[in-house]
Amino acid sequence: MDFKEIKQIIELMTKNSLSSFHLERDGNTLELKKGVDVDAVAEMISKLHATLPQQQVTYQMPSGMHTAAPAAAAPGHAAAAPGPLVGSNPPAAGGAGEEPSGPTINSPMVGTFYRAPGPNDPIFVKEGDRVTEDTTVCIIEAMKVMNEIKAETKGTIVRVLVDDATPVQYGEPLFEIKP
Repeated sequence: MDFKEIKQIIELMTKNSLSSFHLERDGNTLELKKGVDVDAVAEMISKLHATLPQQQVTYQMPSGMHTAAPAAAAPGHAAAAPGPLVGSNPPAAGGAGEEPSGPTINSPMVGTFYRAPGPNDPIFVKEGDRVTEDTTVCIIEAMKVMNEIKAETKGTIVRVLVDDATPVQYGEPLFEIKP
């Protein structure tokens, strides 16, 4: 299975509002999950509740989710609410959280964003670089596979919107581009 097939599956998941996809073919397994893993969150809350049985604590969950029962904190300790699990954008590298003002190159998958092929290698593109449809702009690591991401458009990189080695979500803007 290649990157284009995975991208098509992700698009079908989005179009049909699917949150999970599992495929086994030729001895290979592909499992995609979109959104919050409710089972993992519920398990985490149950474990926390079992280990800290003194005071009630309210969790701030991502929108649309609710905890089944409040967990507890040890006396004298505030329990940390879990941070956002999905939908959070890392701080922008060049714009300090500013929204892009022009067209963007977006992440085609969930994974970890890398600006260079390796730690000691030069970055793929920087602000001011001209790109074409076939220019590799970054790598996104997903399920221990390094996926080269192409610009898929012509233009000039105006801003890098994501810090190196940070998680990205499907559809998240990575680069602002001037056509």
